[in-house]
Amino acid sequence: MSLIELLAKSEFALRTASSIMPPSLVVRAFTAGRNIFLPRFAQDVPAVSFVPPSDQGVTAWGLQFRFPLWNAAGMFKKGYGYDVVAAQGAGAFVAGTTTSRARAGNVVRGIAWPSTQYPNSHSASNWMGLPNEGHTAVASRLSKVVKVPGCPLGASVSAEPGLDAEQAIPELIEGMQRYADAGVDYLELNESCPNVPGHGGGHAALDEGLLSRLDAVAQSFLVKRTRTLPVVVKLSTDTSLDQLPALLSALIERGFDGVILGNTSTRYAELREHVHHDDRKLYDYFTSTYGGGISGQLLRTSSLLSSATAVRAVQEINPSHEFNVIRCGGVMTADDVTASMVEGVRLNQWYVGYFEGFAQHGHKLYREMSACIRPTRARTES
Repeated sequence: MSLIELLAKSEFALRTASSIMPPSLVVRAFTAGRNIFLPRFAQDVPAVSFVPPSDQGVTAWGLQFRFPLWNAAGMFKKGYGYDVVAAQGAGAFVAGTTTSRARAGNVVRGIAWPSTQYPNSHSASNWMGLPNEGHTAVASRLSKVVKVPGCPLGASVSAEPGLDAEQAIPELIEGMQRYADAGVDYLELNESCPNVPGHGGGHAALDEGLLSRLDAVAQSFLVKRTRTLPVVVKLSTDTSLDQLPALLSALIERGFDGVILGNTSTRYAELREHVHHDDRKLYDYFTSTYGGGISGQLLRTSSLLSSATAVRAVQEINPSHEFNVIRCGGVMTADDVTASMVEGVRLNQWYVGYFEGFAQHGHKLYREMSACIRPTRARTES
């Protein structure tokens, strides 16, 4: 067991003590610990590698994903970590969302990137604000990655928050091209972050700003691709189900290759009903003090419903090119991956579930997940 595995296991065992501590202290301590742990975790390459069975792989866009699950973009903010998850057995890797200019992220009351966990609810909150080193720095880093077969390399991008469209969109396109030149296998266009201006509070809507960004990417990047480089758009888990067909039609018409549903949620009052009693004091403190986005098991039901609705909508639209739905939010166990498969969702991402799995199984978490995956068939519509 590595030191990083031991630290994760120890922290996980002590989490329930947070219910007897002042919420402000819990947030300060958890955030500080997380900010120290994550950079070291991204360098802790397992000594023994795991390769999932070939029958658990998924082929999408001509890419081979050896497992139907990998990290969400918020995990590896600086683009380090590919070697770690590739050795663990992940189906892919995606670097954290970058913008055209380096961002410090949200800092308040001396706390950089406030975050906390809700241990009894198997969920978490964060108010990070897209801290990153910028497209150029992370693309350069990813260009040096030695890729493992079956573990595609992805990058997540966003327009620079706060800039007017005349500046932000050209800089976004330039950043996407830098990643293309770096040799990444797919790109995520993040339109879902609730912690920065310009993302609609995390609630996707077909407004003028979103459509202008989609049009610009389609006209200046998608049609000019010289190789297979899928571009998927990440929308919020809170996106209205009624709006999904129109949003998906807009993506498909413009030549995008998929959608990720979704990111963290800001449905504080609605989700509070499902928060464990022992977590509510901390939940109320964080959401009222920082706001931020909620992730983890609290999103399990909504993310599955959104993804299943999207799959059905795509089937009705019947695009002329391959368009895949990726589920992200509330994916915690092998049963969640199986539930996705039943609904026709072939690819998944996780974050809170990943770290809970890592705390329990260390670097063997994908091996354990793989052993629990049940063969199944997608639901067919009558």
